[in-house]
Amino acid sequence: MDIDSIEQAIRERRTIRTLSNQAISMEDIDELLTSSSYAPYHSKEEPWEVIIVNAAQDRQLFVEKIMESYDRLNTWAHYDQQNLATAKKRTRDYFLAVPLTLIVTAPTHESEKMNLEAVGAVSAFIQNFQLAAWSKQIGVTWRTIPVIFDEKFKQAVGVTAERQIIGLLDISAIDETMKIPTSRRKSVDQWTAQLSDKIAEMSEGNE
Repeated sequence: MDIDSIEQAIRERRTIRTLSNQAISMEDIDELLTSSSYAPYHSKEEPWEVIIVNAAQDRQLFVEKIMESYDRLNTWAHYDQQNLATAKKRTRDYFLAVPLTLIVTAPTHESEKMNLEAVGAVSAFIQNFQLAAWSKQIGVTWRTIPVIFDEKFKQAVGVTAERQIIGLLDISAIDETMKIPTSRRKSVDQWTAQLSDKIAEMSEGNE
């Protein structure tokens, strides 16, 4: 097991929003999904399900439902109203140009514990997919835009009522002309603490 290459992939992976015209084969996607399915999970059955948006007809329907959801949720209220028509066209054109999207879902549970476990497992599945895709020069954008919480949108794209969307994964090949974004991370000591120190800090705050 090459531990160095695993750590390198984790540190180097980036979200890729620039789209490429290079084709991505379904064979590659199937391989990536297979690798992703080795994420840990707590339930007896693997909790993830994936809907693939690939064919041109499916893409048109998918984008139509996104735009309808944006209208329904009044998402456009947060945009510059003077340039709203341009923003809508830019949004539609972008989503239409994405080569392939995966709608990744998890079961919804009334039990807080089981729901947390399902979301955690499917999030690990998505991270596995991103890392495996990066190793094949394929970029992924994990989107949690407002439409994923819209029940009408979910139904329109084939997500059953007992499932929740954890992310829309926009997928595009990475070509040599793309500028890979840089990333900064806080140092470990900024977000870790010893248990005794944390308890003492909370006690001081309650005095």
